[in-house]
Amino acid sequence: MQKHALPETVGKNIKTKLMLSATPLRRLSQATATAALGLTMLTAIGTDPAKAVNLKTFNISGNFASTALDGSIGLPVNLANGSFNGAYTVDVDQLPASNSFVNLTSWNVNLVNENTVLGTLSNSLAGNTAYIQENKLAFSDAGLLTNENKNLYSLELDFDSNFTGTGITNDGKFLDNSDLGSVKSSGLTAVTFVKIEPVPEPQNLAGTAVIATIGLWLRRKQKG
Repeated sequence: MQKHALPETVGKNIKTKLMLSATPLRRLSQATATAALGLTMLTAIGTDPAKAVNLKTFNISGNFASTALDGSIGLPVNLANGSFNGAYTVDVDQLPASNSFVNLTSWNVNLVNENTVLGTLSNSLAGNTAYIQENKLAFSDAGLLTNENKNLYSLELDFDSNFTGTGITNDGKFLDNSDLGSVKSSGLTAVTFVKIEPVPEPQNLAGTAVIATIGLWLRRKQKG
């Protein structure tokens, strides 16, 4: 049986129609794939809007008064003429905290005298809390707060209005209400100075290092 070739014009028309019909199919496939990807992403992240946080870390340091309050015993007395130092992290977008409590996400503050750490307030220990409320920054250890041993250590610092995590103050105190059997410790030691400053961001540290290197190179070049 002899095969007859289609006229050239008819062949071109058929080819054109096939191409036109394939175009919307490709678009439909792409749209379907995009929709499926979007659905997958929504399923993965959930339907609730994500709450953005702006965590910043601050270095904190300060000094205790030369003497504890009359009647104090134990740790408050031992911290006289001592100091404290450490760091804490908080969501600064929640500050200033006018009438609410903003919990710190992490913290570690050492209570020191004569290069000896006498105590630590840290989120790594059970029962510890730390927060900013209005213009007060407080670190508390209530891990031993039980019916038998009503223990509470608290470092409380008061700043000026609109406290946003950084600043300087001379207003604060370390409170101690402890009773650990034969080890008695209670009383109050005033805080005479506190300084809080943000920890430099990594990119800022890198920029500072570059500037220092350039400065050193220029000085050597001038000497040469």
